[in-house]
Amino acid sequence: MATTPPGWYDDGHGALRWWDGAQWTEHVAAPDPEVGGDTAPTEADIVAANEAEAGAAVDAVPVDPTAGQEAAAAQEAAEVDAATALGFGVPPPAGTPVYPPSVADHPQGAYPGGYPGADASTGAFVAATEPRKSKLWILWVVLGVFMLGIVVAAAIVIPLLLLGAVSNGGASGASPSGADEEAAVAAVELYDEAWQNVDCDAYMASTSEDFRTDFGYVDCEAFETDASDFAAGVEDYVVTVTDIEAGEGEIVVTTTETGNALFGEDGELEQPEPQEWEYAYTVVEAGGEWVIDGLDDLND
Repeated sequence: MATTPPGWYDDGHGALRWWDGAQWTEHVAAPDPEVGGDTAPTEADIVAANEAEAGAAVDAVPVDPTAGQEAAAAQEAAEVDAATALGFGVPPPAGTPVYPPSVADHPQGAYPGGYPGADASTGAFVAATEPRKSKLWILWVVLGVFMLGIVVAAAIVIPLLLLGAVSNGGASGASPSGADEEAAVAAVELYDEAWQNVDCDAYMASTSEDFRTDFGYVDCEAFETDASDFAAGVEDYVVTVTDIEAGEGEIVVTTTETGNALFGEDGELEQPEPQEWEYAYTVVEAGGEWVIDGLDDLND
């Protein structure tokens, strides 16, 4: 089958296009009117040349029963080559004609069927078919914040309640009513502080002269000696008022006193030993002040 050699040929639109011997390329050039010599063959010249070559080939073939068929085939092949040379696609047996690619004003990208960066996951169809995001996490966040608030509140309130219970039970389990009972309870508390802190002034202020005489602590020297031994032998001493009973000219304050003893009958203990004592203080008014005038040991 004859083919057209590579070269610049008129594309039929006033420009020259490069034929590479098999197909048209995208290289286009403007014809130079000043160039002398033979002009480039037109589409008609190429078709005529191909037909002439095809006719010569038919004449050169010996006549035989199949000569007509071969001539027709050669003619058809020549027409195909001419159409290809002119840039017209040859339609397939049952399809659409294939045209040569047109020359774009700008280079095409390397992304077939689209353009660089095209987002395929857009459009109404994708939006309609995307799974809905669950908002259940909002509920969990709210519940988490609520539970955290409960924990924080409990961490603050519970210690305060325990502190209040200890305070109410440690200093006074029975509440005084009236100024006289308050003064009587204050005298008992001052007396216990005098023993724990070895404070002779507090001891004198919280007791009557008869009380000091009866118990043998008339002056500070005797008191401070025994008070020092007491403070060194007991720790964590707590006085709890359990009862207040007002009588004629006196008020009886009952207490439960606890502490950890550091010494026993045989000397110092390896571990502190919890102790508990109960006393009844008789408090009377003397010189406008309420002072301790008697002490009963309820542990006997």
